[in-house]
Amino acid sequence: MFKGKTVLVTGGSGYLGAEICRAFAGYGAEVVFTYGKHAKEAKTLQKELKKSRAIQVDMRSVKDITDKIEALPRVDVLVNNAGASAAMPLALLEEEDVDLMLDVNVKGMIFATRAAVRGMIRRKAGAIINMGSLAGERMLDVPATYAASKAAASGFTLALAGELKRFNIRVNCVVPGMMEGGVAKGIPDELRKHFIEHCAVGRSGKATDVAEAVCFLASDKASYINGQKLFVDGGV
Repeated sequence: MFKGKTVLVTGGSGYLGAEICRAFAGYGAEVVFTYGKHAKEAKTLQKELKKSRAIQVDMRSVKDITDKIEALPRVDVLVNNAGASAAMPLALLEEEDVDLMLDVNVKGMIFATRAAVRGMIRRKAGAIINMGSLAGERMLDVPATYAASKAAASGFTLALAGELKRFNIRVNCVVPGMMEGGVAKGIPDELRKHFIEHCAVGRSGKATDVAEAVCFLASDKASYINGQKLFVDGGV
C-alpha cells in the first residue's frame, strides 16, 4: 500500500508513534521517525523495522525542525504525532508549563508541516495526518492546556486542507479516545472504568487501532476523504 513511499512520523519512539511506524513499515513504506529524549527506544525501533531511520529533533526548536526535516530527500506522508502532556491544574500553571504544551503540540506541529509540505507542493501530491485527542473534543477531566493544544489540531487540519487542496495534498485528523498506554497510562482507575462504561465497544483503545486508522487515511483508499476528523474512541 505504501511501497516506494517515505512516511515521516514525528514522536515515533512513543506508545502510539512506534505502532504507527510499525504499521506503515508493514505496508511497505520507508519510515523516518523523530524522537526527543528517548534514544534507547528509538534505536530499538529502528533495529526492529527493516526500512527505517531515526532522527533526533527538538520539537521546541523551529531551526532544528526545519533543518532536519527539510534535509530529508522526500516525504510522501507526514504524521504529526509528537506531543507533550502534563497533569497540571489551571490554578497552579506557570508560564513555562503553557509554553511547553503549546511549543510541542501546536508550534512544533505547524513547523514540522511547513518543513515537510514544501516538497509535497512541488510534487503536487501528499497526505498529512494530524493527531488530535478526545481531550480536545469533549468535556473531560483532563489538563486544560493539553485539551487546548489538541483542539488546535482540529482547526489546523481544516484550514490546511483548504489551503493545500489545489496541490492535491490531503489533510486529515485522527482523534483517539482513551488508550491502554501512552499519555493515558496514568489515568486513575476510576476514570478509566467510567470511560469504559460509556464506551460502546467496552474497552480502552489499543495502539494498533489508531495506527490502522492513520494508515487508512494516508492511503489512496481514502483519496476522497479530506479535512475530516476520524474518531477512534470506541464510540462514546
